[in-house]
Amino acid sequence: MPQYMGESAAAPPLNLGFVGESEQLPMEIEGGGESAESLVHGRCKKRPPSPSLPGDGEDSPKSTTSGDNGDEWFISDDSGSEEDEDYEDQEVLICCATSTFCYLLICRNLSIVGSKPSNLAIRGVISQTSQICFVMTDLTEGAYPPFTSDNFPTASSDYDEQVAVLYTTPDIKRRGPPPIMLFPAFKTGYHLFGSDYNLADKSEVAVSNDWDCSNKCHCYPMDLIQFIDAKIAGYQHTHPGHAKIFGFIAVREKIKPLRNYVYRRNIDNCEAVSVKRKTGVARLSLNSPARVISMPCRALIEFELHAISEDKTDGGDDLIIEGCTELCNMTVSVSFIQNQRLYGQRCALDIKYLVLINAMEARVDIEVIRVPAHGINLKLLAKTSGFSNVIRLFRGTVMEVGFSASFAVAVEEYNYLDLYIEGSQRDDLTPAQKMRQNEWWQCSFRSRYHGVEDLVVELGDFAAVSVKISFKSYEKRS
Repeated sequence: MPQYMGESAAAPPLNLGFVGESEQLPMEIEGGGESAESLVHGRCKKRPPSPSLPGDGEDSPKSTTSGDNGDEWFISDDSGSEEDEDYEDQEVLICCATSTFCYLLICRNLSIVGSKPSNLAIRGVISQTSQICFVMTDLTEGAYPPFTSDNFPTASSDYDEQVAVLYTTPDIKRRGPPPIMLFPAFKTGYHLFGSDYNLADKSEVAVSNDWDCSNKCHCYPMDLIQFIDAKIAGYQHTHPGHAKIFGFIAVREKIKPLRNYVYRRNIDNCEAVSVKRKTGVARLSLNSPARVISMPCRALIEFELHAISEDKTDGGDDLIIEGCTELCNMTVSVSFIQNQRLYGQRCALDIKYLVLINAMEARVDIEVIRVPAHGINLKLLAKTSGFSNVIRLFRGTVMEVGFSASFAVAVEEYNYLDLYIEGSQRDDLTPAQKMRQNEWWQCSFRSRYHGVEDLVVELGDFAAVSVKISFKSYEKRS
């Protein structure tokens, strides 16, 4: 019986039925696969220029979007509120074969945790395997507040310390994402995962195309993992200013166990992050993996993160967390989202990811072909396979024509990749330089084993971006 905590959005009560709003939103699917004639689904939408008032200061991301399309793509640029919205409500997913059995499980679970039924909201969906899934959300205000940086559990990667933290800390599963075991980082000699994932080899995975499907298709869908978010939590940042983070987060597949980086910064290219004083939470800016990450049953995540302060001048660095662990997907037959936490000696690492069953890679290539003389702020976001979670692909300033970037996103078979591109004027321009323009564009693309779609995205009169979407699978039938 799979049991995990998912997203924390408050859910409406379920009125004696089994269909409700879920993390995976329904989408109409027409055709797909090899017989699909077009990758583009529906209409690509472009927003007219936003009106601006004289003397407007710097625009927040939320103020540059409006209507029914803007809000769904809004994401906070910082690490969340002091209460950390990810952990305000904790959910438990219970799947079963019949509604009667599921009702008994819910009642039994209520008696175990001691929660009052009036403090719970229950919602349900019918999964693709015809199982009835109920999500219980504890709505008791302030009952299980998130850990603060002052009372945050810490432990080294020693097995006994990890067991003590994970199984003896009161309400640890209710005061943060579900915890998982942190194992030591590989140095030399024997390691628990050393032989399975060839940890001594620190080379990066390469993108290759070994199969030619021009005459006969050999492609096969894959089970993939798509990272959504990563944060440090419980970090006591006592110096003024931002914390400067560098290091790496990488994933290794079982079949081809080389590092596939989803976060990579050196000390000369460290990331300045704002750390919440109360919870010690700071969001990291993930990068696209070199290729999608295969996870037929399990995969290994390894990481090493350092932090220095903006006012630190001695050139030293501080290791805040390092280690590895294995992510498993051995009993689940439908796609799901997971949020987990690894407790380290100085802070924790929170990871949020999707596991997509029967999926493939969508390669997104962009090139800026027109920009104003003073450059633009460019934002590229994505959603995949009907999930409402926003994947941050790129956010930065583009100063000249020719800037290009490539991203790999996992998408379910016969499902959709949603792209959102926003261009806005730079924040540091003088009033005389500002053109007071802000444009967004979005479009949906249906997945398939082969095919390329080339588009030119016009962001008003002041910018244009060339977009190429190509789908492929690395799993081939022999």
